[in-house]
Amino acid sequence: MTEKQLRQVWDRTSGHCHFCGDPVEFEKRGWKDGDLTGYWEVDHVIQKGKGGSKSVENCLAACTRCNRLRWHRQGEAVRELLFLGLIARDEIAKSTTTGKMLAQLREKRLAQNTLRRKSMRTTLLDMPNDEGEAV
Repeated sequence: MTEKQLRQVWDRTSGHCHFCGDPVEFEKRGWKDGDLTGYWEVDHVIQKGKGGSKSVENCLAACTRCNRLRWHRQGEAVRELLFLGLIARDEIAKSTTTGKMLAQLREKRLAQNTLRRKSMRTTLLDMPNDEGEAV
């Protein structure tokens, strides 16, 4: 997308994530390690893989966290995630046996995600450039 089109997408939500409502900064696009506060991505309302267009009319600004959680999910699947998330949050807050297990699973998943991202970066850095040298 051009800078003008990105600005149109960003303007459609007045600089806020269309999922959670948190503010996003126009200049902060994509993914970065560490604090993602203010970072955003273009969310295709109807995903490209499901026939959605790349047009501004099919796109909204979404904070990077929300967009990555939504991924390919639509409607009912997103609602199910939210509903189960509310149940999990309450169980964790009450410190029930289930809540403690969910908190452990959450930490395990976050650690796995971190390792996967590091592995992906290492793999990309080891890929040869046009001259056959590692990048």
